[in-house]
Amino acid sequence: MLRVTISLLALLAFLPASAQERLGDLEIEEPEVRRYTVEVIVFRYAQDVSTGSEVFPPDEPPVTLPPGEEGIALADTLPQLVEARPEPLPDTELVLLDAADYQLGDILDRMRRLDVYEPVMHFGWTQATWPEEQTAPVPLHRFARPPRELDGDITLYLSRFLHLVVDLQLEAPKVRTFNTDEQERLGDTRTVGELLGEVNAQAPVYYRLREDRILKNGELRYFDHPKFGMLAKVTRVEEEEASDVNELLGYGTE
Repeated sequence: MLRVTISLLALLAFLPASAQERLGDLEIEEPEVRRYTVEVIVFRYAQDVSTGSEVFPPDEPPVTLPPGEEGIALADTLPQLVEARPEPLPDTELVLLDAADYQLGDILDRMRRLDVYEPVMHFGWTQATWPEEQTAPVPLHRFARPPRELDGDITLYLSRFLHLVVDLQLEAPKVRTFNTDEQERLGDTRTVGELLGEVNAQAPVYYRLREDRILKNGELRYFDHPKFGMLAKVTRVEEEEASDVNELLGYGTE
């Protein structure tokens, strides 16, 4: 927008006064900012339908400095942080939906009645959309309180079409099965309490679901992993009669 403004000012300098007056009356059209409603159900499989292979190790623990050196380290990095500070991202104007506005309640009820699924989160929101490089991921806790073993974020951005990026991780349950007969045969004299302590001390293992999907208006999309998954429905905020239910969300091909 700044480049366009400078070009217009340069053009005005070389035009007669009458032409400048006419150009001055022109209004520069701002790009359209589109808003969308998103509703999400996150669930895990209650039965062990598959072992899955998408696993990643836990994050590295933060580096701790000796007492008295924290201030020195911060002083050394502060100039670089100030110089590399990026421009602020546009405001997505994220607003959480009221439960009365949810549209996936019937689906949630059916999932709860089945033995296969265990819903763990249900939430929705509206937001304005911007290109991917101008959109920050939104952590799960901004939408609702996730269970302790679930973490991650969701990103909704608009390029040629509308994209929903899901990046979630679910902590795998620790295995606590002990064969006392096998222990005795091998001469293992550890108690069950000691064995439980060893299991709890093991580094956690996570299942990860990461997908970037193009969405259609009003379409229910399924993000799948052998251990858990997510359902999402995205609808453009506009007059219903002006919306084609099957259109790809975005700016189209022109």
